[in-house]
Amino acid sequence: MKPFTGDIKFFEANIFHERYGKKKHFFKNRTNAILIDLKTKPQKKILKYPSLFSLEKFNLLTWSASKHGNQSKFSTSHDLYQFIKNLCINRSKDKEGIHKIKLLTFPKVLNFGFNPLSVYFCYNNKGLLIHSIFEVRNTFGDMHHYVLRNINLKNISQKTSKKLFVSPFYPKKGNYKLFANYVQDMIMISVEYSLNNQKVFLANMKLKEIKFNNLNILKAFLKCSIYPGKIWINIHLQAFILWFKRVNLYKIPSSEKVKHSFGIKVSKD
Repeated sequence: MKPFTGDIKFFEANIFHERYGKKKHFFKNRTNAILIDLKTKPQKKILKYPSLFSLEKFNLLTWSASKHGNQSKFSTSHDLYQFIKNLCINRSKDKEGIHKIKLLTFPKVLNFGFNPLSVYFCYNNKGLLIHSIFEVRNTFGDMHHYVLRNINLKNISQKTSKKLFVSPFYPKKGNYKLFANYVQDMIMISVEYSLNNQKVFLANMKLKEIKFNNLNILKAFLKCSIYPGKIWINIHLQAFILWFKRVNLYKIPSSEKVKHSFGIKVSKD
């Protein structure tokens, strides 16, 4: 097994969800995320992580490669790196284009966690962002990868058809407009969902990097920015509120067969 040698950054995340239409709803939340450099080449300098963070084993904060990718239980970040690189190759047919992949995700807290959305930033040998991959997971055990290609080598903003049933309060059909941007110590993620050419849902996540140390991990835990099952609990709490508002429910379809899809470039409005 190859040891993980990549850099890890720690972020404060502000999340905002808004539902449009007759029965409006919104909520905002704060949590913490990590950005992992999925390196495959060993470094001369061994990176030291805070003692409250571990890879693949129990701690206050934990990250595991097995929770990502195609759910084939990857044992190392190298396996995950190769899987994501292959998705990019399938999108652009450029076998030499990917030289670095960074994963934005939520760590497990006391070995419990759920990631409804993780984002991969994929760079070429010049350090330019050429692909973003939105890894979407639902609470029914399904996962889908939306693979976006950065045409203008700036911000990635693309449309793609909705392929994964995410919430019982929305149908499986419709379209997403996905946006990802990472500049210096700031990350912006946006998911806009349209149905019948009408915007019905918007989710934004704005992240700012902070020092990755034990003090900031403890602060996040004590301020309840992170705690075991926080994201899972919030998902079901918001679902209960929507049910209480008598929002229509949709039947859960069969499990996903197509596991990834490709976005198209969005023209300027």
